[in-house]
Amino acid sequence: MNIGDVVFYPEQDTRKISDRERIKNRFPDRDLVITKRYIDARHGKLKLCYRLEENDLAESEFRRIKLENEALPFKNLAKRADLTDLSRPVIVGFGPAGMFAAYVLSCYGLRPLVLERGRDVASRVIDVEDYNSGKKDLDPESNIVFGEGGAGTFSDGKLYTGIGSGLKAFVGQILYENGANYEICYDSHPHIGTDNLRRIVSSLREKIEKLGGEILFDSKLIRINKKEGKLVSVVYESNGESFEIPAKALILGIGHSATDTMRSLYADGIAMEAKSFSVGVRIEHLRADIDKVLYGTDTDQLYNISGANYKMAVDSVTRRKLYTFCMCPGGVVVSSSAFDGHIVTNGMSYYARNRENSNSALLVPVTSEDFGSGVFDGLEFRESLEKRAYELAGSNGRAPCMTFGDLDSGMLTEHQYPRIVPTYSRGVAFCDLRDLFPDYVTDTLVDGIKKMGKIIKGFDTPDAVLTAPETGSSSPVRILRDKDTYQSISCPGLFPSGEGAGYAGGIVSSAVDGINCANALVKYLFKK
Repeated sequence: MNIGDVVFYPEQDTRKISDRERIKNRFPDRDLVITKRYIDARHGKLKLCYRLEENDLAESEFRRIKLENEALPFKNLAKRADLTDLSRPVIVGFGPAGMFAAYVLSCYGLRPLVLERGRDVASRVIDVEDYNSGKKDLDPESNIVFGEGGAGTFSDGKLYTGIGSGLKAFVGQILYENGANYEICYDSHPHIGTDNLRRIVSSLREKIEKLGGEILFDSKLIRINKKEGKLVSVVYESNGESFEIPAKALILGIGHSATDTMRSLYADGIAMEAKSFSVGVRIEHLRADIDKVLYGTDTDQLYNISGANYKMAVDSVTRRKLYTFCMCPGGVVVSSSAFDGHIVTNGMSYYARNRENSNSALLVPVTSEDFGSGVFDGLEFRESLEKRAYELAGSNGRAPCMTFGDLDSGMLTEHQYPRIVPTYSRGVAFCDLRDLFPDYVTDTLVDGIKKMGKIIKGFDTPDAVLTAPETGSSSPVRILRDKDTYQSISCPGLFPSGEGAGYAGGIVSSAVDGINCANALVKYLFKK
């Protein structure tokens, strides 16, 4: 029985307390399940709200969700006994799409072989930290975008998505079973944090291996081979040697930074098209300033509420939208470059979301009218911005940076650091961002930030920090596939999947797409 919303006031908390403990203290004699948690900061009073139901089941609400949705992730479970005779599928990429595809196929007993060009997460963390600290140069195969868990491993770990799939609950359940906090199953804007994601992806990989799956790190796809138009084998490179393995079915879960792989696949005859994407900057404010505007208080003074989140989109004088993306409360701006000589920014938060600054991408859509209609014209436009940013900031790994006040005035001032200190992991160089972006981007940023300042007071403060460029919000290329079979329209047996293929936009949507591709692959193999 649904008992409605129950309100608590977090400023009254005198210690750290779990959601379950809070509900048990209020209702000591009732067995209740939290079905939703959200923050209500309207009317000048911060409220923590819970939606509760009576629970007369022996198992948790999560287990009940799992049982109700079992048919969604495992559509061919009834035929499982017949699956062992099917050929071993291959998966390329071990980000969210590849990981969840591998998990589903492993549960079927198909023992998928995963090729991941990067390294395991433990090695990857060392490589990233050494690069950020300046101890070593960028490793093109082990960095924030390549390696176990994909780019999402070094992020805020947001699980909020607008897709309408029932598989969202299943994705959350698997993450929970591998170490995520229980709250991700009911929070209105769940997040995991990069500190937790690292151990979660490692745990999920170990589970896949116990089920018979195999993950080969430092193994980069070089070529696919076809016979009579159908996939027959793949060639990959590892430690300087090339290997060819048979493959009747392959899930392609490469990230959108794997541009060399995209070009290789296109040369192999895989149909692709350019797609619209977005470019922009990372904007940073003091977390306390954003918290006070949105919540009426600095969350650093509260025990059980982390930094305030926002999401905005406005129209601008350029007739282009400016929108926020991947907002990281209490987070940092990090290098997301995959290749030397490029600068790419991204945002990252730990679970606590309690760092000094909050940041968000501010993005401006770009289309073929801006960069051309060729398959890789958008990709080349993106790369040109990344290379120009590298040169503009001194060709030493720093990122170009500018205060909003300077961008608005069109004059770069002499300050060394503003009140809001940039957090970009490799350091910044104050530059004129009008030397980086086309006018339609900077004009959209200036007008859009001012309009966002009317939504969130102080958002347009002159000392807000803009670090550029943010170019990795989505892929500029889509690998074409049939909408019903999920297969490449130019190569039966090849299943393009996830964000890099142009079919998702985050951890959960990529994972869901990987699950759908896994089931489509099983259906395809049954017909072979």
